[in-house]
Amino acid sequence: MDVKVELKKLYTNRLLQSQKEISEFEEALSNLIALGDKSVITGLCIGFDDDTEQYEIMFGLVHGIEHLYKENIEEGLYLITLAVPSVIDRAREWMEVLHYRILNHEQVRRIYGSVLSKLDDNTKEIIVNLLSDIKSEDPNMFSNSVDEVLQAI
Repeated sequence: MDVKVELKKLYTNRLLQSQKEISEFEEALSNLIALGDKSVITGLCIGFDDDTEQYEIMFGLVHGIEHLYKENIEEGLYLITLAVPSVIDRAREWMEVLHYRILNHEQVRRIYGSVLSKLDDNTKEIIVNLLSDIKSEDPNMFSNSVDEVLQAI
């Protein structure tokens, strides 16, 4: 299997507007997750798009990414951060979803602050802004979690 071909298939079909696109997307995602190689996480993140027609299918991408990084959370989170600047303009909602899930998991959240501290200034700023937006959108739910991450930077 050619990983680049599968990632391209995932990206090309990310809007999930037809049964063919859904099938191609799900097949590519399944093939990539089956590899068990967390190095594809950044490429998987490129498959997010807020204009998708099928949110429940796109959510499979979230679960796939989480599955891949569960054995090495720090590296997996780092690979996610690398994709954020490239996708934030067209997949902000999905980046928020990924970050909600990071913020809601104590072990992952603690590691995330350390990961963010190692990023270049531009990437760090984009993610800090995203976290600040999450905090302001739902302060009761995320204020403490976001503060905990930001304090670790």
